[in-house]
Amino acid sequence: MLGQQASVQKPHAAAVAPDAFNTAQHGPGLEIGKDKLSIRYVGDGRHDNDVGSIQGNRPVPTQQLLYYFELTVVDQGELGRIAIGFTEKSFKLTRQPGWEASSYGYHGDDGRKFYHSEKGEEYGPKWSAGDTVGACLHFERQEIFFTKNGTRLKTAFRNVRPQQLYPTIGLHSKNEHVVVNFGGSPFKFDLEGLLAEEREQQAAAVQRMSVAASDAHQIVRSYLLFHGYGATLAAFDAAAGAEGIAQPMCEGDDAEPMSATLATRQAVRGAIMAGQLVPAMELLRQQCPGLLGGSAVADEVQFHMSCQQFIELIREGRIMEAMQFAQSVLAGLKPGAAHKDSQLKEVVALIAYEHPQQSPLAHLLHLSQREAVADAVNAAILQVAGQSAAAAAGDEAGAATKDSGSTEAGSSPPQSSLEVLLRQLVATRMALREEHGGGEPFDLCEALQRSRS
Repeated sequence: MLGQQASVQKPHAAAVAPDAFNTAQHGPGLEIGKDKLSIRYVGDGRHDNDVGSIQGNRPVPTQQLLYYFELTVVDQGELGRIAIGFTEKSFKLTRQPGWEASSYGYHGDDGRKFYHSEKGEEYGPKWSAGDTVGACLHFERQEIFFTKNGTRLKTAFRNVRPQQLYPTIGLHSKNEHVVVNFGGSPFKFDLEGLLAEEREQQAAAVQRMSVAASDAHQIVRSYLLFHGYGATLAAFDAAAGAEGIAQPMCEGDDAEPMSATLATRQAVRGAIMAGQLVPAMELLRQQCPGLLGGSAVADEVQFHMSCQQFIELIREGRIMEAMQFAQSVLAGLKPGAAHKDSQLKEVVALIAYEHPQQSPLAHLLHLSQREAVADAVNAAILQVAGQSAAAAAGDEAGAATKDSGSTEAGSSPPQSSLEVLLRQLVATRMALREEHGGGEPFDLCEALQRSRS
């Protein structure tokens, strides 16, 4: 593993970490090994501006909790004026890390830490030949700390502002020789242990937050009611001892249309999940005439239901009927956004495969495809019934939508309270990461899996 990638966000491609020195640019007096991981100072080191500093070949990746690298001192040379730290790309490589603005350093000859100063401050122990010293940039804490021989030292720098930093080494006396580990071999410091400890602390902090049982009950109940899981909702109320008791929705929701359409939505969902698209359409015609008009919501429902009906014909092997359906119905669907056109092409392409269940489009035959269509139709019923976000907030446009039974193209589809909370959680984590200038991308699925373990 090159560079310590501490990210758990699988959908995001992690940035490539430094894995060697940047041999194209460096300070004077440096002799760089063929592996681009070892450097020796062969200059005179007589002046403050003839430091031999060198950066990693890439900036520190920010899509992770922290970044860490180490050096081992092979020879401390005449004076042991070796430094480790982080610097910006524009850093003067004739200077030690920490002497210039936006650079941070820990120096071995005096054990002092440096930030935009040649004087520095007292920090930790000195280090010399045989010692292994590491530098860690913690994005979420916006801190830098160092290690010596596997032992973590105290925090050196706080409020490290978001910027692009490079791991940097500086040598400044004859015969100094170090070897750097960017993660190509095990670190002396227990980085994995630190990561595990950090995650345990995060989990403990979450567990310390109290949530009223009644709030959790209403969130679950609103989810079941929103999605039309009537039988599960009745069982949930019975198990909670609330059967037959009027259950208010979360603050700001209009419970009446949601409750009034429950039986219809439950029946439509059941038909779609069973692959019975014709009965599902008939239910919509009888119970939800607002979905038959020329509104954007009606067009959306027609698109999803028609595509799914074609898929069901393919699933049942009724190829001739599928071809006729494609010519008479799918061909007449209104042109939509690019993603819809792409989706329609993908659905129609099913007919080209002799064994569609074994084709690259087999995912269209999975139960999750039916569920996605059922969710879309369920949301559309609620939207037409007046359960748009604008109506819930008392917006006049939303109220007009409820009265007319139609929806403007730009209105927002309704969401359950649980889904709103999850979206807010993800948005908050993303905002915090942006504010910190880095950190682990938040993976909601993995966070939920960790909470169950």
